[in-house]
This record gives sequence, structure tokens and C-alpha cells, in this order.
Amino acid sequence: MRRIPAMCLATIATALLAAGPAAPARATQTCSTVTVPAALTEGGPANQTISGELCTPATYAGGVHRVDVLVHGATYDHRYWDWPQDPGTYSYVKKTTDAGRAAFAYDRPGDGASTRPASASLSVAADAYVLHQLVQNLRGQGFSQVTVVGHSMGSMVAIKEVGAYGDADRLVVTGVVHPPALGQGAVITVGSFYPAALDPAFAGQVLDPGYLTTRPGTRAGAFYDTGTADPSVIAYDEAHKDLVSAVELADAGVRLATPAGLNDTNAVHAHTLVVVGREDTSYCGVLLDCSQDSNVRTNELPYYSSAASVSAAAIADTGHDLTLHPSAGDSFDRIDQWIQTH
Repeated sequence: MRRIPAMCLATIATALLAAGPAAPARATQTCSTVTVPAALTEGGPANQTISGELCTPATYAGGVHRVDVLVHGATYDHRYWDWPQDPGTYSYVKKTTDAGRAAFAYDRPGDGASTRPASASLSVAADAYVLHQLVQNLRGQGFSQVTVVGHSMGSMVAIKEVGAYGDADRLVVTGVVHPPALGQGAVITVGSFYPAALDPAFAGQVLDPGYLTTRPGTRAGAFYDTGTADPSVIAYDEAHKDLVSAVELADAGVRLATPAGLNDTNAVHAHTLVVVGREDTSYCGVLLDCSQDSNVRTNELPYYSSAASVSAAAIADTGHDLTLHPSAGDSFDRIDQWIQTH
């Protein structure tokens, strides 16, 4: 096993980026787990440790200068993008390295192997500042082309980061569509959250009451098109769910509901792609017909008023979690083609 050279925080001259145990090399990629010291606020102490997985094509002539930075949603960690079951179907990371780009999927603060700070200290803005530090590190390592790809709450973080710091070449928003889109599943999804301290999956862990997770058995209805999703994937998801801060969740909801013109999206200048599953009941249905790409684009255009361009893709037979349906290859192909042409 090999290690990819560790990155250094450009904004913290004395901080070292420690490389963790290298993950087994796959046929077409080499991966390493890295940890990054980061601050939650500008000027604040770099007292958080962010864990991530950096994967590059195993062989690629001329080096790799493009990277997809992958931001997971609430109650997930970086494995949302690099699903361990049937990677050829579900791993966005593997598909990205097969396409010749690097992929950096990380655990947001509070999730996975990253530091778990007080839940009240987490917000979309704090997450966005952490993401900004990661993007700057990657650029310092020679990645001259950066695409930030978010999912659900991770998309809210990605929008804030790209709009506030302007350091990404492209923005891909998945699992988020703005009002007036609102599906009946939104109520089910919001109602699925409850204090993680009450959940058997986190028994014995010291959790402050501000950390939430999903109630047992609710992920299928909230995140999947159960008519097409593999039950074994849903079962694995239930068994490996993670956390979200109640403050983060509420903050994301307020930002999502903020009108066009005042929304974080209006500060985005990068080329932007919005991707949603046609069966995502949190957004699609009564107020937004997601059967056509053009419908989604029309809904989103007023929000991305400063973007270099706005594109949309609506993926058939797909619920909220785009990477975890059998159609994951279709979602990736649409994103990959868009990246290549923008």
C-alpha cells in the first residue's frame, strides 16, 4: 500500500496534514485517508480534525489536475460517495477516477471520523468555511480545476462555499431544489429526525442533545424510490447512519426557504448544475413536475442569477439519494458530461 503525499493547510503555516493508513488500491485508483486540521470560523483556532479520502487514477499520463470535492448530506459520511456495496454501481468516487479526475470525499464536522464539536457550533456557514480550507489545500497541491459536488444538506454547504469564497470552477447541486418546489415527502423527511441519544445505534456514546439522526426504519421512505432501490442498500444505510446538528438542519432550512435575490445561490458565479431524482418526493410532485430537465432548470434560474450558466438534470427512477439507486450510473454520466463541457 502507498500513501499519497499529505497536504498542508495554506491558511495555517504551521499546521501539518497527516496522512492516515492508505486504503487498498483498487484496479483503477489509488486512495489514501488523510486528516486535515481546520477551523470552524475565520480567525478561529484550527481545533477540528477533518477526515477524508483522496483517490486518484492509478495511472494517468501527465498527472491529475482536476478534482471533484464531494460533500455528503445529513446523517451520512463520506461513504455516501464511495458506497462499499457494489462500487461499480454505487461509487461516485470510482466513476470519477475512471473518468481521469481525482475525488476527495470527506466527513463533515460531526460525522464519520471527523471531530465531533458541540452541536451548537455547527452551521452551514461553519461547514462552508471548513470546505473552503479543503479546497484551498487541494489547489495548493496542484489541482487547478475544482468541481464542488454537494448532496442535500451538503449541497447547501457547497452553495454557501462557492458563493462566499468563489474558489471553485464548477458547482454541482444534487438533492436540493428551491421553493416553490415542495413535495409531500418533505414532511416525512423532516419528521424522521429525532435526538441521536435516543437511538440504539448510538447507545453508549456521549452525545449532546443537539445531535440528531433518523428514526429507525424511516430512511427508505425519506431517501429512496422503494420501487427501484435495492433493499440490501437500504438495510446497509439504516445500519450505518450518522448524525446531523439540529442547528445545521434548521439553518439549512431557513437558507433553502430564503427568496431568490436574497438566497445564498445568488452569490454563486460558477457554472452550476442542479440534479434531482424524478421520484424525490421531498421536492417533486404537486408544485414541481420533475419529469423534464427544463422544468427543474426553470424553477432554479431565478436563484442562480449570477451564475456563469445554469443546467439541470432530472434522473428517472430515482429518489433523494441519487448515488444509492441502480440509476447511479445515469446520474454520474450526466454530471460527468456536464463537467467535460463546462
